[in-house]
Amino acid sequence: MDNTRRRARICIRLAQQEVTEMFGPVADLDTTDRAWRRETLASIFRNYREDRVMGVGADWREALRDAANTGHLNLAEHDGDLEVARDTLLHGAIWDFTRTPDGVAILDTCAA
Repeated sequence: MDNTRRRARICIRLAQQEVTEMFGPVADLDTTDRAWRRETLASIFRNYREDRVMGVGADWREALRDAANTGHLNLAEHDGDLEVARDTLLHGAIWDFTRTPDGVAILDTCAA
């Protein structure tokens, strides 16, 4: 799976999870609440896609490379070493590595 498709699938999954926590099961909602849920889902999806997901990949290494390729991470600051970059990012507690069925996403926890 290419990273564009992976990014979309991960963002959709994360947005759906967040909206389900907020609204509960769709079957329990009336027409007005379902409309609010749809609007909220679209908004949260855009937030993940545009601001929160820094990189995606099949594993954390590929996700870090994607973050570098999309301009969210400068690997030169970590001497090009992916493990050093990961340890530094985890220590700073600003980015979170989240595993989903579609791969790994690096999330900016401050952009929530």
